[in-house]
Amino acid sequence: MSIELLIQAALNGFGLAVVYILVALGLTLIFSILDIINFAHGEFYMLGGFVTYYAFAVFGVNYFMTLVLAVLVVGAAGVLAERVVFRHLRGKTLNAFIVSLGLLWVLQASAQLSFGVLDKSVPSAVSGIVRVFGLIMSRERLVVIVTASALMAALYVFLKFARTGQAMRAVAQDPDAAALQGVNIEAVLALGFGVGCALAGAAGALLAPVFAVSPTMGALPVVKAFIIIIVGGMGSLPGAVLGGLLLGAVEGIGTLFMTSAAVNMLGFLIVIAILLVRPRGLFGVA
Repeated sequence: MSIELLIQAALNGFGLAVVYILVALGLTLIFSILDIINFAHGEFYMLGGFVTYYAFAVFGVNYFMTLVLAVLVVGAAGVLAERVVFRHLRGKTLNAFIVSLGLLWVLQASAQLSFGVLDKSVPSAVSGIVRVFGLIMSRERLVVIVTASALMAALYVFLKFARTGQAMRAVAQDPDAAALQGVNIEAVLALGFGVGCALAGAAGALLAPVFAVSPTMGALPVVKAFIIIIVGGMGSLPGAVLGGLLLGAVEGIGTLFMTSAAVNMLGFLIVIAILLVRPRGLFGVA
């Protein structure tokens, strides 16, 4: 087996991994700020897919404008969910767990009633392939990788340099100290939840032309996201990125040797192996 084939397989894995990293980053951001594990996160991914379907496939809006629209719509839905559902559940892990499961079923059932149960296809925004150093990639996947990477970079810049992003980091580290410095805790919590959901919506919008859109489309990405954040370490944004790239490389190369069902098991085997050696994940703190 040639090294080019292995690199090609890893590259194919990265094409999906960067999108799952967006979902994982949203989950991690919400967990860091609100101390809530949002099991309904996949449904916000699904909402981003349906925004893309109706805006791009049905009404003919420009695809990249559709991406912006999906981020705004899903982000607003996240802010609403925090205000209505999760506002008083910060730190109440068990209660938030139960409520998020309930929200998952409500959103999924609402999508089935509103959009139907059948899969809906979204046409490709770009066509053709790109060849670089003997490696082949479709332009569609290239757009996905570049856009997802740009969103990750934008999130880093926002959290590192923007005043609101710094407020989010302060709340994640010590909410009481942040409040004493004049940070509006309630506004930061709502915005943080909204940004986390917007990342999931962007991921759903990016993969809508790649896979079919359906009310249950968020199940697999959220499972992948949980694997990524457990491997990387709960609450660690760099860990989520590294965990996603690791998962993408392993699954991409794994497709050369085993069936898709076996490849899906690899992620859980990685989780088990890493937690046995390092229970808090690669970048997690004790």
